[in-house]
Amino acid sequence: MFGKLMRTLGVGGATIDTVLETDEVVVGGTLRGEVRVKGGASDQDIRGVTIEIVTRCLVETRSDNRVHAEIILASGTIELGRVTAGEELAAPLEIDIDPAAPISIGTTTSFVRTRVNVPGAVDPTDKDPVRLLPTPAMLAVISGLEQAGFALTETEVEHNPRRANPFVQEFDFRPRGFNDFGIDEVEISFQPIRGGVEVLLTVDNRGGFFTMGRERSARFQIRDADRSDIVAQLRAAISSLR
Repeated sequence: MFGKLMRTLGVGGATIDTVLETDEVVVGGTLRGEVRVKGGASDQDIRGVTIEIVTRCLVETRSDNRVHAEIILASGTIELGRVTAGEELAAPLEIDIDPAAPISIGTTTSFVRTRVNVPGAVDPTDKDPVRLLPTPAMLAVISGLEQAGFALTETEVEHNPRRANPFVQEFDFRPRGFNDFGIDEVEISFQPIRGGVEVLLTVDNRGGFFTMGRERSARFQIRDADRSDIVAQLRAAISSLR
């Protein structure tokens, strides 16, 4: 069990304990737990408890700048009201995680933030880390690129709330050996589909003395249930884009 304890402002105030079943969840899954409340020495009004799933990541802005920022992926609120002295309450908690939510890898991290709305007081907050895990298909692609001789160097997130898919996480890989001389970088991103992911793979080829560098891209699908020969498939895709 994974728990966090936060006391509201004021001596003898109520305590709020958010207990999660686990501190790991696969993107597209549901984070489950419960919020436990224990009244303090006197009655207290608590308007609600808000649980937020927040990711801290490198974000690409519209002006092509990159900054570290926090993105709220999902949230849920539990209404409470008056909590009498010594009263004990428990409310179930379920928060769905977007299938396109950024996974916890590299500099991209996530945490659960609990906020308590107490009338007349600054909202007390607390946060604890949670890991957002890749789906089997996503993990197969990332591991496959590493097995194919590429090292993950950076991740960043494009965030546009107005899009149907508001999160696009990009993974940058660089070649580790001389077999891929001429390739500056390989970039991948994922689009969730039923039973797997669609992969956008981009190869950034270096320029030479008489040639300009260029980027070429391809799309293909990987299913959770069929991840055989992924290294060979990635190798073939990269070779075709050189």
